[in-house]
Amino acid sequence: MTSITERINELTKDLDKVNSVGILRLLRQCDSQIFSGYLDYQSLNDQSIQNEIKSLVDRIVDRLNQGYSINVVTTGAGTSGRLAFFISRSFNKILKEKGFTNSIRFNYLIAGGDLCLTVGMEGAEDNIDQALKDIKSQIGQSESNKKEILVYIGVTCGFSAPYVASQLKYLLDLNKQQQQQQQQQQQQQQHIISLMGFNPIELARKIKIEKWDYSFNDIVIQLNQQRELQISKNEKLDYFILNPIFGPEPLTGSTRMKSGTGTKILLELIFTLVLNKWKSIEFPLTLLNNNNNNDGDDDDDDDDEKLKLILKSYEITLRETYYNIESISKIIDNVGNSLKSKIGHLYYLAPQSLGIVGFIDASETLPTFGARPLDVCGFLMNQNGTGGGDDNEKISGWKVMENRDGDLSSVSEQYKISQSNFLETILKNSNSNDTIVISISSNEEFNQFKSEILPILNDNFKNQSIHLLYFINNQEQQFPGTNHQEDELLKKNINLIKIKLTNNQVLNGLPCFNEISLKCILNSLTTGGFVLAGKVYGNRMIDLGLTNNKLFFRSCGIINSIMDLNNEEMARQFLLRSVYSINTTSELPIEIKELPVYRHIEFCDESKVKSIVPVALLLASGKFTSPSLIREEIRKQPIIRILLDQYKPKNNLN
Repeated sequence: MTSITERINELTKDLDKVNSVGILRLLRQCDSQIFSGYLDYQSLNDQSIQNEIKSLVDRIVDRLNQGYSINVVTTGAGTSGRLAFFISRSFNKILKEKGFTNSIRFNYLIAGGDLCLTVGMEGAEDNIDQALKDIKSQIGQSESNKKEILVYIGVTCGFSAPYVASQLKYLLDLNKQQQQQQQQQQQQQQHIISLMGFNPIELARKIKIEKWDYSFNDIVIQLNQQRELQISKNEKLDYFILNPIFGPEPLTGSTRMKSGTGTKILLELIFTLVLNKWKSIEFPLTLLNNNNNNDGDDDDDDDDEKLKLILKSYEITLRETYYNIESISKIIDNVGNSLKSKIGHLYYLAPQSLGIVGFIDASETLPTFGARPLDVCGFLMNQNGTGGGDDNEKISGWKVMENRDGDLSSVSEQYKISQSNFLETILKNSNSNDTIVISISSNEEFNQFKSEILPILNDNFKNQSIHLLYFINNQEQQFPGTNHQEDELLKKNINLIKIKLTNNQVLNGLPCFNEISLKCILNSLTTGGFVLAGKVYGNRMIDLGLTNNKLFFRSCGIINSIMDLNNEEMARQFLLRSVYSINTTSELPIEIKELPVYRHIEFCDESKVKSIVPVALLLASGKFTSPSLIREEIRKQPIIRILLDQYKPKNNLN
């Protein structure tokens, strides 16, 4: 049975047939399922999920109150790993400001390491050995003299990532060993282990993971067994499964979208409740209509109200974001035109966390849409230095990111993310086909935009489409510019869009509502832009990269579904013919048929083969026999949607 995160969403089955306003309306309906739920499955607003969240929060706070040092490690591949980095960074910043980093800290692991924050790496998600090295590096790393508890949160939207499965298995076995060694103790020092995803557990992937002895489903069974054992002994739980069901993605299998938004909401909800319950005076909620007095009361009803208030605030934020459909649709049109041209790009520029939202969105376009490396790029505005030295000191680029491996700008052009890179290199080489989106959320940031960005934009204006998103708190904040200043922006061909939100922070220094709003907007720009550029058929990606096991099988499913083959093995053979450029008039060699999937992925990476899925689709049409000839057709007509419409057999319905 197909996992829910890989199913076709009926709401968006005609995503490629509507205009930019229609695209946004469909995305709005899909995002609402994060809160309304999907069919009869449990979701965020169901008591079963909320009870699991509260139980995990209580267990972490319980361990903090017992004097343990807590290392919260969130881990994942692709979008899940990038969000793990992003959210850990945000919470560490506010912990550092309050001086609590010896008691609790937040860490992240991403398959492939920090290089994969920007560009996905072939096979990273499937690398079991590296996954184990990564998780072992996080155990017993407390810099204080306290005993340490690891809180592990493995995020895999479809319950399929080998990177997460192997780490779960290691920690489950480690807890079991510790329990056996400490049977005489009333309360062992066990790690807290949780799995987060958006499928029912019975749909966890059952295919055995390559180069390993288990499937993901095997590990879910083990997690459940150890959980049930604790329940039977009436012990406090150390094992948790967080799996609200949001329904299929608006773009089939693209878990960067709805699942990514849900991941951000869940992690921030859990971490916020932990800090607020543990130290409510130091970490008060800053939400409008927060009637809790934050006096340290641990009453269950109070905890329940806070959880519901935070979820309600996220739901309102998404609704308020989509109030701006008409304005955002104009940017989507611009992005579509940019991406359709051979020389157009989409550039994001924003400060601090908003800049990282853009950076993450840009990084996801290569594997999702087969984008060129520099089609979509994110840049971070300079940030004032902190602590000591010259007050005018600025930090930039990777120093703003605060990632584990530091400055990666020497790796390649894709890793050059600073404000100076944007102004001195990108902008000077920009052209009229480019779209530029700048996002800010405070008077200080607006003044920085006026003094540091705007003059150079003016000097290098070449009829690019330039948009300024300004996030405004409805209750406290107004756009800092006078009407005259707004007129000046319009005169300079900058489209100003005010995004008015009821809340911007959940805790002081944590602008998560601005971030989630911007994430939805930027996801819509890249998704809508690539739809208009012909990179989507119905609501299915048709030019995705083959960088891991999951994407290999997703590609087979796309070929099987779009071309109405009703034969998975045949779809696989068309895919392999595309990978190895083997004509349909020739027999597919048995040695290629029998190769494990990881060998095909390695070949794709080594040979840098392009347009794998489009070529396979056109081979399956029966109108072509040669992958080489198809690639020549794609060079002439790069809009894959047009080629499929031209050559797909008429009896095959979308």
